Amino acid sequence: MSPVTCTVFLFVVAVIINPSPDIHASKIYSLNVPQVVRNGTGPYDLSCIYNVKEEENGLVIKWYHNMNQIYQWIPPMPPQDTGVINGYAEHPEQNLMYSNSRSIIRLRMVTIEMSGEYTCTISTFQEEDWTRTKMIVYMPETTATIHVNSFNESHLNLTCVATGAQPRPMLKLYIEGIEVVDYSDKAVKSIDHGKTLSVKRSAIINNALEPMLLECEISIPHTDYKRREKIVYYPTQMLSQISSSASKYQIGIVLYIVSLLK
Repeated sequence: MSPVTCTVFLFVVAVIINPSPDIHASKIYSLNVPQVVRNGTGPYDLSCIYNVKEEENGLVIKWYHNMNQIYQWIPPMPPQDTGVINGYAEHPEQNLMYSNSRSIIRLRMVTIEMSGEYTCTISTFQEEDWTRTKMIVYMPETTATIHVNSFNESHLNLTCVATGAQPRPMLKLYIEGIEVVDYSDKAVKSIDHGKTLSVKRSAIINNALEPMLLECEISIPHTDYKRREKIVYYPTQMLSQISSSASKYQIGIVLYIVSLLK
């Protein structure tokens, strides 16, 4: 038998005897984390499903949030929490029942600080494995306002300001249901008010001779959150108009003016 034929034969024998050497290895099979959740809601389960061979020992399970350790479990000792989940986490009894197959962190409530990347790692004296995924925690805006000011005799300055939304929202302006194409600013601008973040979008529009329905659409990227703030602008009103979702009194004034002019 030639050397080449012998090598091929040995390789085939090795594959038949051990077709998948890692099929029983200690490894993580899935990391289940909710992809998009709203701030202040819950409970939610974060689960790390894995397999550890019976002959292995020294099992340690760790979780990380944006590379910062937030959890450690060395069975049969109780898990330890720290960081953003400290005070919010619970550990179901099935963790102890299936310590060689799963680690579950139950968050009673999620906060905006919990948004980010999550990594689960398992390690024994013999092997280790890890996997990661992301969770987006979003917060709707606390206020949304539409401002209309005179720009010159023939044009108006239309501005929308949304405050408190996280992650940073996108804003679009609409006139009678049609999106404004030519914005004054090329992108949404951020306004820093310390801990509170506002974003603004502006456009110069024609000053029509008839009432106009003006809308500002607030959406948060990578989520299904979307809402529109609306006002009706009347060209006979020369003062700045403001519609605020945070002020029922201001909305009442707008609705009252609309009803009087119908």
